[in-house]
Amino acid sequence: MANSIAVVNGGAGGIGAAVVLRLARDGFRVVILDKDEAAGREVLDELRGRGGTGDFFPIDLTKQYDVQRVFENIISDLGTVDALVNLAGGTLHKKRIEELSWDEWHEVIDVNLTSTFLCCRAVIATMKANRKGAIINTSSDIGFTGSAERTAYAAAKAGIIGFSKSLALELAPFDVRVNVIAPGRTATQRVMSRYSPAAWTEAGKQIPMGRAADPREIAAGVAFLVGDDSNFITGQTLQVNGGLIMP
Repeated sequence: MANSIAVVNGGAGGIGAAVVLRLARDGFRVVILDKDEAAGREVLDELRGRGGTGDFFPIDLTKQYDVQRVFENIISDLGTVDALVNLAGGTLHKKRIEELSWDEWHEVIDVNLTSTFLCCRAVIATMKANRKGAIINTSSDIGFTGSAERTAYAAAKAGIIGFSKSLALELAPFDVRVNVIAPGRTATQRVMSRYSPAAWTEAGKQIPMGRAADPREIAAGVAFLVGDDSNFITGQTLQVNGGLIMP
């Protein structure tokens, strides 16, 4: 993947950082997009410390004109985008549906689904012109099972699957692939902070493989989907959940 350009949004988070470092290891120049400037620069420093090349842009990925401008700058400076990995998202609000406000609903949909749409739209022209490219969008096991008190998140993650299948059909004639990765419970700092050590161990026992995923295992799935070994795979969802669900 030497000289290839990958953009990773949400690249400052636990899974995002693992993806950034894995793609850099695989030879990509990685552009990190995230609203958390301190964390983004920390990941960039680690990437460069390991001998990789990359850039970081702080950005609110729900703002269409900001997204448009940052991708115009990336393509102007680097010439192209070969891979786009959309990881930004989160539950944000855990409430019963009758308690979820209009603004909270839109916040969750925008952070998860709208940001994915905006970033995909921003790279399509260059990928079609080059007749190559890989887009990886992120769903969740909850996008398949639903989850009480996380209705907006479940809706957004299910929406990403339908969006990605439709986009895959649009872009297949141009040899641009669109796939989805759907992580299950993953041992990131943010997720683990919600549990006591005992509760975390017990939660892991609910998974057939007996534990949560390491973020690097999610990153390995992303690396496969952007790599040459998946050249004839598009419109598919890769489940990385230790057997928790088998849709």
